[in-house]
Amino acid sequence: MSCNVQHEFPQQSGHYSVTDLRRLASALGFPSNSLENCLPSGSFHKGAINSKELHSLLDLGYFTSALHFTFNMKSGLYNVKLILKCLDLLDRSALSFSAIQEANLAFTAYEHLDQKGVKAETNMLLRAVKMCGCAISPQKISLYMRQKRSSFVEPGRVQLYEFLDLLETCEPRKKFSILEERVPSTDKTGRGLYQMDDMRTLMLTPDEKLARHLNRRFQHVDSWILPQDTTETSLPLSRKCQPTESYNGTRPPPPQNRMKSSDEGVTDEAWTLVTPVPQLRCICYTPRREKPILSDQDIQTTKNNIEELLYEMETLGARSRWNLNWKLDYYLPGYRERSSSRHLRADPQPPKSVKKKCCKDDVFKRLSAPRKRMPSPSHATSCDAFKLGIADKIQRERLKCTTATLHGTKKK
Repeated sequence: MSCNVQHEFPQQSGHYSVTDLRRLASALGFPSNSLENCLPSGSFHKGAINSKELHSLLDLGYFTSALHFTFNMKSGLYNVKLILKCLDLLDRSALSFSAIQEANLAFTAYEHLDQKGVKAETNMLLRAVKMCGCAISPQKISLYMRQKRSSFVEPGRVQLYEFLDLLETCEPRKKFSILEERVPSTDKTGRGLYQMDDMRTLMLTPDEKLARHLNRRFQHVDSWILPQDTTETSLPLSRKCQPTESYNGTRPPPPQNRMKSSDEGVTDEAWTLVTPVPQLRCICYTPRREKPILSDQDIQTTKNNIEELLYEMETLGARSRWNLNWKLDYYLPGYRERSSSRHLRADPQPPKSVKKKCCKDDVFKRLSAPRKRMPSPSHATSCDAFKLGIADKIQRERLKCTTATLHGTKKK
């Protein structure tokens, strides 16, 4: 992403003047004098400050408090890390001031409302990269996200300094010009069949065509480590991506001549097919004793843990009763003594044997010829016979009987 315009990069490599710092602050969305005001007096030597001195001032915290949730919704550490990344890219001439500004605008457009970064999704990042005027293979960006996923500050989100790293690996869209090749009506295949146009390419959008082309180039060129330069891959990458590059919609064949036959002159750089052969045992073979995974101490510790667990399972009831008695004795002093004395007093007595009553002959006689029953006193109190005069008659009869018996005894 280099640019030939002189004012797109610092005037002196590794040195930043006041104008350069103002351009960087404006590109990041800060006031133009925000970075200049954070520097201590006497920092500029001959109208510029060295890149190493600027890095040390950033590490010492001269910019942290001034940029902490002041000009944007980011912390001071986030902004300091972003400035360090921009300085690194500018020193290596990887991105210019205008490219950093475009990246900041694209990142702000696709950043989530919670201000925690852009979602690490391939389609969203591709749209943000397209907004910066660049292009990248979707497969390459997905692989890049998988590799950088563990280093994300916010899980599933990409920050602006991480987005600038991704933008460094992209290429400008102006380099690509996907042209469709039409098959002449007289061309034939090796089998003598007439070739036909692939009409599926007419249904694809320009972005889909470009993504398809970049994916194929990533599969056949970028992801292969070739042993030697072939007729197809010996050309530099910049020559392959000229605007005159064509795209016919068919899958290109992989690079040929990857393995040369034994008749040809095989160089040192050619690939060698290595087949793993198992090692044969000989008489002098001595088996190697592997170190056990678990040591004797680990096994003994496991046995002790099992015995301790069994002991706790067997004594669970006794320990729970002891804890309950202890708590009751704590809240009710003397509870244990009273409970122990109570158990001593209540001596267990043997159960008494119950003798079965034998049936007598008088019982049958009494039941077969019952005698006349007199009303009971309790029945007399609750009966209405007193009110009806029936009870008086009974009492008179009893008196007569008693007086007659008395007179009979006296006469005798």
